[in-house]
Amino acid sequence: MRSLIGVMSNLPDEVGLLGPDGKRFRVRFCFSDNTQSVSPEYPADTDAAASIRPLGYWIYALTAHSPDGKRKACYIGQTVNLKRRFREHLRRNRPGHASFALFEWAAHEQAEVRATVLSWVDGDQSYASRFEGYWLKLAVEAGFVAPDAHNWGRLPQPSNPVGQPPRWPASEVLAASIPLPELVEHGLTPVELFVASRVPF
Repeated sequence: MRSLIGVMSNLPDEVGLLGPDGKRFRVRFCFSDNTQSVSPEYPADTDAAASIRPLGYWIYALTAHSPDGKRKACYIGQTVNLKRRFREHLRRNRPGHASFALFEWAAHEQAEVRATVLSWVDGDQSYASRFEGYWLKLAVEAGFVAPDAHNWGRLPQPSNPVGQPPRWPASEVLAASIPLPELVEHGLTPVELFVASRVPF
């Protein structure tokens, strides 16, 4: 049986190994206190705080406003991979699915579609769906239409989930929104506005 010989490394999260054929290679470990796994700083005017990310979901909004500012529409979604999901919205949209109706609305109104990451939810998909439904409720209450929501928006709508705003934060969402094509083209990952910990509603 062949053996590997350990070789010292000057990095705390790596170990160097020497194989029987004389070749060296490194193995890197991802420890829980590794700062690379810590999310970036959040905007100072929100309740969000930097933390090590467990498994969870992002709740995001795609929004569009008519040029005269009188009409607005949205799509609310959840995902574990923002870059992939935004790319799918932009390049793999199909009639009758997800945000297709929003893009039709935006094309009719000659409006751009912008993306905002609303919240990070520490929990499983079922738990995240409650927050998705809550944000949809806030958007509708704020005057957004949600095209085709009878297909994608049939979600639980809790009244007051912990860590979320009581009403649609219009100025914060607008300030944090980025045109969807720009996000996809540059591979950007926006920072969420709020964080929802795994606690009961």
